[in-house]
Amino acid sequence: MKKIPLFTTIISVVVVLVLSAFVVIVPHNANHYPLVTELYDGSANIVSAIYLDFRLYDTLFEVLIFSIAIVGVSMYASRVKESGKILADNSSLINFDLLFLSVVIILFGLYTVLTGHLQPGGAFSGGAITASGIVVLTMALGSEKIHKVVERSKLEWFENGVIMIILSYVMFADIPGGFFSPGFSIGNVGDFLSGRGALLLNGTIGFKVFVGGWLIFYEFSKRKESL
Repeated sequence: MKKIPLFTTIISVVVVLVLSAFVVIVPHNANHYPLVTELYDGSANIVSAIYLDFRLYDTLFEVLIFSIAIVGVSMYASRVKESGKILADNSSLINFDLLFLSVVIILFGLYTVLTGHLQPGGAFSGGAITASGIVVLTMALGSEKIHKVVERSKLEWFENGVIMIILSYVMFADIPGGFFSPGFSIGNVGDFLSGRGALLLNGTIGFKVFVGGWLIFYEFSKRKESL
């Protein structure tokens, strides 16, 4: 089970290196980004257009680095004896406040992910915000309940497929003339359905950051008395 993320990362690196041999690199002038974004991307947030379109390969390698970091934390943590868990607070009032706060944080994180191509935000920030909401939720309900729900959901399996989704987008949708490219239209600047693959990429990458943040917290929370 723990070898799956490492295997996925290795395969993804190999695929990216093979694809790079067929990619024609076109230099960009930073002064042209506003015009190029309006014509070829459609995102209201130029930063989103840069890291999800014009420099998508940079973002892909950032996701790979994050995956390697998760694998490293999991492998190191597996060598440390489990020794603790986070208990819910005895105060019903505090638990209610934490539960309410966690819902607000998670919803704000999802909003940040889904509107990253329209305003400041996006996959990495929204995923981190959502993961922090799970941390607050754990303080309200206790680590055992939260971890059981997440483990039953098999989120780690879906998280491992995010890189493959990005690679599929690069091969079949991002490249002009790709089989699925007509389905990722530029749209009108400022519209929710714009930015080409912004919603797909922000959603999948944000999900990976969320699950990765939870996995790191999960490993640390089980060994809180040993660290």
